[in-house]
Order: sequence, then structure tokens, then C-alpha cells
Amino acid sequence: MNEPTERTRLAPLRLRDLGPHWRPTFRLAWPVVIGQLGVMLMALVDTAMVGALGRDAVGAVGLASSLFGLAFIFGIGLLMGLDHEVSVAYGARREEDVARYAVQGLWLAAAISLPLTAALLFASTQMHRLGAAPELVPLAGRYLKTVAWSLPPALFFIALRQTLQAVGATGPGTVVLLLANAVNWIGCYALIQGRLGAPALGIVGSAWATNLSRLFMLFSLLAWTVARHPLWWRSFVPHAPSLRALVRLGAPAGLQLLFEGGVFSLATVLAARLGAVPAASHQVVLQIASFAFMMPMGISAAGTVRVGQAIGRGDREGARLAGWSAVGLGVGCMATSAVVMLLGWRQILGVFQLDPEVTALAHRLLLVAAFFQLFDGAQVTLAGVLRGLGETVSSLAANLVGHWLIGLPVGCALAFGLGWGAVGLWVGLATGLAATAAGLLWRWRERSRRAASGHA
Repeated sequence: MNEPTERTRLAPLRLRDLGPHWRPTFRLAWPVVIGQLGVMLMALVDTAMVGALGRDAVGAVGLASSLFGLAFIFGIGLLMGLDHEVSVAYGARREEDVARYAVQGLWLAAAISLPLTAALLFASTQMHRLGAAPELVPLAGRYLKTVAWSLPPALFFIALRQTLQAVGATGPGTVVLLLANAVNWIGCYALIQGRLGAPALGIVGSAWATNLSRLFMLFSLLAWTVARHPLWWRSFVPHAPSLRALVRLGAPAGLQLLFEGGVFSLATVLAARLGAVPAASHQVVLQIASFAFMMPMGISAAGTVRVGQAIGRGDREGARLAGWSAVGLGVGCMATSAVVMLLGWRQILGVFQLDPEVTALAHRLLLVAAFFQLFDGAQVTLAGVLRGLGETVSSLAANLVGHWLIGLPVGCALAFGLGWGAVGLWVGLATGLAATAAGLLWRWRERSRRAASGHA
């Protein structure tokens, strides 16, 4: 008998088919979302608390953070292979494979921490080559030189968190991140302006607070994981095939995040070329947009896990429905975010203690950010559910084309060719996100149908 065709195997996707999947996706996603918001809350606190030091300090922290963010997100991407490998092994009840990947994730984090930290330390001495406003360069260099040392503990923490997420244990990482935010706030309060008997270190004090909070994150989650899963740590021997599997999946994911984050970092550098006001306005709105982005990014991680576990169980139709439920939740969250930005911009910008000129430009940028929220939510959740199927190359290609071949040229043409300034850069970013989301949507529709029909 001939194999049934894809058309006869699959019924049209209906909202009611997703009903059984909304709740488990949300249940897995919400602790991850809170954890992701906790990651960005540190950056928001840093930006808000250095705002009292003036626009130069805000712009300098933004410039340095953009370079740190490139290294950090590339490292996160390289570790994203854990999502797929651990979730599939866990869904198939292969406990030994789960334990092996937990250890290999730490080895991979160690291997990538050294060159990335060295690159950041070198970059801290080369800030003048970026063409930023001269008043920003020395401050940004000192901040980056200090905060670079927080990268290794941050990546070790990410490796542990990704492993735990993949087995459905999302709570511990979330609790640790929330506590770490308290550590960071106290550190910023004490070290930026010299309170509680601490020295006044300015923006460098903010960097030291970040370092302390990330050390706290690592040791807290490591202690919990060792106590809760002692059998994972029976062997610390590197396992080359497992490391190769993680790199095979993680390298395209890392490059994808590098391309996506890189275009925002380049926009930060270009905004810094326009002066202190555009640099400060860009930094503030980027932090707000990045904070909102953490919601669909957390849902994306949940989508990866649910799709991967369904594949591990052999439930291919369940994988397709779980993926679509994650995409729906991600877009829904960002629709809410857009409304909040449009209606609550005064309250949002009021947190940052900005002068009137910076506030006026930041308001215009925030309107553009509100416009692209739906595209941002769609593209990150689509990349996550594709990763659950073991596919990361398509996300890399979509980001390369969408951001670098479409969005960036549009932004530069508007900003410098037509004189739109920072607003033109942000319109370009919105265009790139829309193009990326469209490409990933097409790929997920084709790939999920093939997987559900047994052709992949």
C-alpha cells in the first residue's frame, strides 16, 4: 500500500486543536519568562541608576553593554543545543544521556568563556575606533573592562539553566535570577554613588554590582543542581561525540543570535556617532524593548522543550501543535507589550531620570519599538520551535537576510541618507524584524507539516 500523503495525514490547523496545548506551554513558559525578565531587569536597573550621573554615563553604559551583549548572546546560542538534545533524551527516558549532556554543557561553557572574555578585554582598549562621541569613549572602556569578568559565571549559569529547562525544571533558575536582581540593586545603590560605606565608583560600580550578582547566580544554581540531581555528576570526563552534537546545533544558533544582536549593537554604535542625546535615547529604548523581548524569548525556550520532548516520545503531531501554541503565546504577549508602550510611555520613560531632550527623542523611538513588537515575538518563538525540531540553520539564514541585507541598509539610508537620525535606524530595525519573521513563518509551516506527517 502506498504511504498516505501529507494532505491525507494532516487535518487543517484549527484553534480548538491547540486547546490542550495552551496550558502546558504556559505552565512551562511562565517561570522561564520571569527568569528572562530577571536577566534584563539587571540591565534596566543599571541604566536607570547610572541615569543620575548624566547622559554621558547612560550612553557609555549602552555602548559598552552592546559589545558585552554580542559576546554573551553568542555564548548563549552555542549552549542552545542543550535544549534540543536534553529535551529529546528526557522525552525518550534516556537518563544517562541527560546526565552526560549536563556535564558536557559545562565543558562547552568553559571552552567558549576564555576566548570571549579575552575578546571583551581587548575591545575595552579599542573603544576609540568605533567612532563614538569622544566623551563616551573613556567611560565605556572602563565599564567594559570590568564587566567582562562576569561573562564566564554567566555562561556557566546558562548551561545549567538550559539543562534544567529541558527536563521541565524551570523554577530554580527563575528564583535564583530574582534573588540576583536584589544583589545587583544593592550593589548599584552602594557602589555607584558611594552609599552604605562603599566607595563611589560611578559607572564602574554598576559593573562590579553586575559581577557580584552573576557569581551569586552561578553558585546558587550549581548548589541546587548538585543537591537535586547528584547522579548527573558521577563523571566529569569530556565526551567528544556529545560536544560535537551540541556544537552542531549550537553554532548556527549562536551565529543567529550574533547576527540579530549584532545589528542592534551596530545600531548602538551608529547612534553613538550621532551624539550623546541619540546615544542615550537609543540605549534607554533598547533596554525597554529588550526587556519586553524576554517574554517571547522565554516562551520560545518553552516551545523548544515541548517540541523536543514530543519528538522524543514519537508524538510528531503533538510537536506541531505544541509549536503553534508557543508561537501564538509569543505573539499575544507582544501585542500586550505594544499597547503598554503606546499608552504608558510617560511612566516608562520617567523611570530613567532623563533630561527633556533625551526624553523627547526616546518617546519617538518607543513608538517605533511598539510597532515591531508583533514581529519580534513571532520571529523569536518561531526560531525556538524550529530548534525543537533540531533545525537551527534556517533561523541563521533568516536573520542574516532579514537584518543585514534588508533592515540595516534601510536603517542606514533613512538615518544618514534622508537625515532621520536615530528614528531612521529604528525603522530599519523594524523592517529587518518583519522580514525575519516572514521567512521563519514560511519555514516552520513547511517543516512542521513534514515532521507531523512522518516525512522528516
